[in-house]
Amino acid sequence: MREVDDPTELAELFGQDRSVHPYGLADLDSPIWERSVWFRRGDAAAGIVDLGDGVTTVYAISTADPSGSIALVVELLDRIPAGAMITGPIGLAAAMAGECPVDDLGLHVKYVLVDSDRLPAVTGTVDLAADDFARLAALHATDPGAAFVLESMLADETFVGLPHPDGSSRLAAAAGTHCVSTRHDIAAVGGVFVDPAFRGRGHGAVVTAAVCHRLRDRVSTIGLNVAASNIAARRSYERLGFVACLDYEEVIVHPEHAPR
Repeated sequence: MREVDDPTELAELFGQDRSVHPYGLADLDSPIWERSVWFRRGDAAAGIVDLGDGVTTVYAISTADPSGSIALVVELLDRIPAGAMITGPIGLAAAMAGECPVDDLGLHVKYVLVDSDRLPAVTGTVDLAADDFARLAALHATDPGAAFVLESMLADETFVGLPHPDGSSRLAAAAGTHCVSTRHDIAAVGGVFVDPAFRGRGHGAVVTAAVCHRLRDRVSTIGLNVAASNIAARRSYERLGFVACLDYEEVIVHPEHAPR
């Protein structure tokens, strides 16, 4: 195992199957690259990624060497902080459970947009800027933990919301991106969230489509992640033109874990 000091070699590795690597490629951009550390053995790779705002994730998604990437994560456990989310190939949860306490978040699916012509026209959404984060946070507070978003993500100018029907400043739904890299021509839709009181009405599809419309002129590859068990969301994304491209697993390192 060796530490990677040049993002170009990881870009070449991930670029071999770019549809599954929106996050991996975007994490090679500044400023995330400079505050993260990546390791590689052959075609296996894993990165301890500092997203800012006190959030650390571990990226080990792999189609080139899945078992080798899992092995790298296990070797890096002494450097991975408690509370970090790890994304990796099938078998990750079983391998981690034998090494340290983890919360298994289950099977997830990566999707890539293959037919943007299927995106419906969208009306009624509003753009969300950085100073709208309080509104976004209030929306997410209606179902804590259901979706992930950081204030810094609004800087990519992709977030949209659906106004609450009561006419207040509240939002009924919102979506944006977890990452955008024009350098690598790729983005990942994220933070898709609908107030529980308004679910089942197609609002998630509306805000997701609106984000994709905003991205089409900026990047050529648009992906997203979703829990495999979230059948309603998966069907919604498929109607928008997304196609599943990889199953993977997520775990969170338990607070009892003590890295050296």
